[in-house]
Amino acid sequence: AGAQRAPQVSVTEIQPTELDMTTTLQGRTASYLVADVRPQVAGILQKRLFKEGSEVKEGQALYQIDPAVYEAAVASAKAELQRAQAVLYQTRLTDAQLVKTNAISKQNNDDAQAAYKQAQAAVAAAEAGLKNAQINLDYTTVRSPISGRIGRSLVTPGALLSAHQAQ
Repeated sequence: AGAQRAPQVSVTEIQPTELDMTTTLQGRTASYLVADVRPQVAGILQKRLFKEGSEVKEGQALYQIDPAVYEAAVASAKAELQRAQAVLYQTRLTDAQLVKTNAISKQNNDDAQAAYKQAQAAVAAAEAGLKNAQINLDYTTVRSPISGRIGRSLVTPGALLSAHQAQ
């Protein structure tokens, strides 16, 4: 009874294995580049041309605003330019004919020169008006200013948008 028993020992052979270890840590990410997309012209939103949460490229069309009013403004500006060019042509011909035949006094020549310069200025103003109308028409397609993942849309088709609105 007094004899001690020998302790039992077990032996395990260790085999090397690969083990993936993952750690979940709390954190926060922030975009390094953020852009607010706002309309530059007023109008009714016709279409949203992207899927929320998708990747977009710089320059990609995002929204389409009804362009009808702006197309009409471009057509009107083109007509105004043509009218100004016709007046310029007429004043140039009249001045040239009168000077060629010496059928004009100095005062009338000065008046004709002034009318010609006014017609040139009217053409320049009409060209600027056409450029402005074309810029506004181009703004009816709202484009992405940067590439990246787009967030949630705050407007839906049918919404009335105003130029430079807050959201």
